[in-house]
This record gives sequence, C-alpha cells and structure tokens, in this order.
Amino acid sequence: MTSRDIAAYTGKDHKHVLADIRNMLDQLGKAAAEFSATARIPGPNDSVRIVPIFNLPKDLTITLVSGYSVPMRHAIVTRWQELEA
Repeated sequence: MTSRDIAAYTGKDHKHVLADIRNMLDQLGKAAAEFSATARIPGPNDSVRIVPIFNLPKDLTITLVSGYSVPMRHAIVTRWQELEA
C-alpha cells in the first residue's frame, strides 16, 4: 500500500504519514530507500507533479497504523482485505 493510500484512508496529511513511516523504518532498522518511490499527481493547468511516496508491504502498513486510532486502523485493514480479494 502506498503512503498516499494510507493518508487517504486515515484522513492524515500525506506529509505526516511520510514522517511517521520514516520514523517507523528508522526504529525498525530498515532502509527507507528500500520502500521509496515517486508518484505523478495532477497539478494545475494540466501539469504533473512528482511527489515522494513509500510503498509498504502489509506487515509494515499494519505496524504503522497500529499506532493510529481505531477507526484509522479499521480503514486500513478493510482496504488491505479489498486489495487481497
């Protein structure tokens, strides 16, 4: 799941999700570069912006959101179930 997906499903700002992921990866001793990517998002006047994102596997996604509120955790678990179906 991408960090943008996590932000959308939890209602958190993407910049805060990025910071949370960096902190989590640091605490787990994992290299952020292993999960780093970029996304192209539409901008004004038909422009395209390139933004940093993280692509997290299920275990790290659940680890990340386990520190969030119950509704946020539930939204992510539900989304993972949809992705797996």
